[in-house]
Amino acid sequence: MFMSKMKTTEAIEKERLQLWTDYQTYQEVEQSAELKTYLALKEKVESKPFLENKKEIESLRFKGSPEEKMLKEFGKLNRNRRLKLFFSTASSPNLDRYQTILAGGDLLKLKELEDYVKGGNYKSELVAFKRRKKADKALKERWENTEAFAKNKEYTDLLTSSNVVFSKKFAQSKAYKNYLAIKDSALLNHFRDIKDESGSEKFISRRTYLENPKRYEQTEDYQELVQFQKLDKDLKIQLYLKYNETDAFKFFREWVISFHENFATIDPKIWKYVTPIAMGGPGKNFSIKNQLHYATDSDNFNFENSILTLETQKEKIEGLYWSEQFGFLPKVFNYTSGIIHTIDGFMQEYGLFEIKVKSSKVKGVISSVSLVNADEDICIRIYSSTNGNSVGGLITTNHQEKLFSPVKLKTPYRGYQIIQLQWTREKLEWKVNNRVMGSITGKVPLIPLGLRIESEVLKDTHNLPHRLDIDWIKCYKAST
Repeated sequence: MFMSKMKTTEAIEKERLQLWTDYQTYQEVEQSAELKTYLALKEKVESKPFLENKKEIESLRFKGSPEEKMLKEFGKLNRNRRLKLFFSTASSPNLDRYQTILAGGDLLKLKELEDYVKGGNYKSELVAFKRRKKADKALKERWENTEAFAKNKEYTDLLTSSNVVFSKKFAQSKAYKNYLAIKDSALLNHFRDIKDESGSEKFISRRTYLENPKRYEQTEDYQELVQFQKLDKDLKIQLYLKYNETDAFKFFREWVISFHENFATIDPKIWKYVTPIAMGGPGKNFSIKNQLHYATDSDNFNFENSILTLETQKEKIEGLYWSEQFGFLPKVFNYTSGIIHTIDGFMQEYGLFEIKVKSSKVKGVISSVSLVNADEDICIRIYSSTNGNSVGGLITTNHQEKLFSPVKLKTPYRGYQIIQLQWTREKLEWKVNNRVMGSITGKVPLIPLGLRIESEVLKDTHNLPHRLDIDWIKCYKAST
């Protein structure tokens, strides 16, 4: 049940690769002008004023608007009986004729003559003429030749002339009386104001705007909204929003890689096949008590498809053996294996250490990946496996006695597993495929240590060769 719930190595690596790829994109977007524009637009288009303005513009209609009301009023005034009669009169030839007659002076002349004839002057002159004729029978003056007669005749002729007859009739007409009543009225002024305004470019433009169902699309706000919506669908920005304000990239922010080995090639400046103790002694590897193998220089290592394989084989070989009584002695061994380390090329104090590893299930052979110092008196076992059982742990030396504090890793023996060790001043903690397996808080090493990979034969066995396969090793330091 425990193992069934553990994520597979393939799933973890796939997730990590995807997360790392997403992190690169996230960082790219984080510094981009597009994101800056997007965030500014997002703040604007989601603001209350922007949304209210959008709602207001989209809710506008010509129907029920002040403009429609004005046009309805204008139509009503256009149908007004008195205004219609006014404009009919104003455009008629009769008004033009009447105004021409007024301008010609006939009516003024008629008024003057009428005042003369009917005002008593004419009658006085006629009475005076008759008195003169009665007083002087010999008087030859004729009335028809007098100025008074001429004025009276002119008055009579003018009074019956077509222009005067027309003018009197027109002046008394309903049409002209209506014309005079409307000409300077507030009603006419209001009609003309509405006519001018409803025919103005501004009014026509406003009406066209209100009748346009796509009026919002003509605004600057809409253009910004479209730009925002386009950016909002951008896959990179969506990725940024997905991870922003999460701790998904916490690992990448907290850790920086300090050493990465994918075993495409081996750098001899970093990796050595002879231990520092051996180099300081006989100059080549040697075996010690309980070890039934001899560590060759490099013969048991193979690097293929960017995978390091350490094979432990059953074969006779002559090598050195360390005897506490006699020192270094030649010896024939029945098994060969190997050891490789970075003590001369890479060491680190504290951090995160990961390996992708698998090991054969063989009795009597123990394979391990460790962090050690040159004197080999301190050893942190990142991973150690024998017969399918895997552990991590801490090995310390006390008066030349090796003390081992184990942490069970519970890894299945088939397939690769990702083993992780986090080393701080206070604690050593092991994980297998991201699951915490245990920790050690006592006697935590406080010195730099280097990587060491090895396999040892501690009991006679026949199930060889034994394989220790390592796909990669990654070491990290805290970013701050």
